[in-house]
Amino acid sequence: MVRVVTDSGAHLSRELRAKFNIGIVPLQVLFGTRAYRDEVDLSNEQFFYMLTHEKVHPTTSAPAPQDFINTWKPILDAGEEIVSITLPSGLSATYSSAVNAKAQMEQEHGGELPITLIDGKWLSMAQGFQCLEGVRVAQAGGSRAEVAKAMTRMDDKLSLVFLLDTLEYLKRGGRIGKAQAWLGTMFNVKPLLEIAHARIEPLERVRSRKAGIARLLELIQNPPATNGARQGDGPLHISVLHARAPESAQQLENEIRARFNVAELVMAEIGPTIAVHAGPDALGLAFYRE
Repeated sequence: MVRVVTDSGAHLSRELRAKFNIGIVPLQVLFGTRAYRDEVDLSNEQFFYMLTHEKVHPTTSAPAPQDFINTWKPILDAGEEIVSITLPSGLSATYSSAVNAKAQMEQEHGGELPITLIDGKWLSMAQGFQCLEGVRVAQAGGSRAEVAKAMTRMDDKLSLVFLLDTLEYLKRGGRIGKAQAWLGTMFNVKPLLEIAHARIEPLERVRSRKAGIARLLELIQNPPATNGARQGDGPLHISVLHARAPESAQQLENEIRARFNVAELVMAEIGPTIAVHAGPDALGLAFYRE
């Protein structure tokens, strides 16, 4: 049997991870010199309180190689194989840490281990959907190579877009990129961004949260083509993402179910990986079509 492993940046809920037996490696959240393991030492509720009350702005850090080893070893000891997907190396050192962990384990083992590493192109539930697809193939008896191929094949299907309440946290986190040009013109304006293939791409600015939600719904119908036209025109698989904004997220879910042929809808709370840059009240959508 092949097991799928990812990091906490995928924003897969504990329920989904338990249901599909997905292994998780916690990222680190740093408030100054204080380090916390995401979801282990620091809950989302604690994180958002600290984000809005602490004087120092947090950062995220890759797991140590030992964190991967701690997750992988019991799986290998049970006689199972692993496909492990991480945050993009263009945004995080997580993949590098996984490479180092695999090399360390193989050196100690004295040979190659059945671990396939994927340097992901996505994060949040776009990465999460890749994990769920990998699990489906694994449960159908797919080999490690087939599981990995099914996961990476989704790169041309997925979209990941966010509506932020402010650019302030993106600015503080140093990830503002091309959206830098919007600073100084953002009073009472809400930014829409796409995160794809390790890049943050500014899409447009809207005048209100209501208008932003309307645009998110339009983007489901006509996804951004930053990385080419999205493949698939069948039933919709979608995750509604929110940063402590459950009412707005529920509104989005209701609209999506009313308008689209939904095969799968996952509600997920944005964790520190994105929240350090997006801030509270952000909304997002990760989606693809069959």
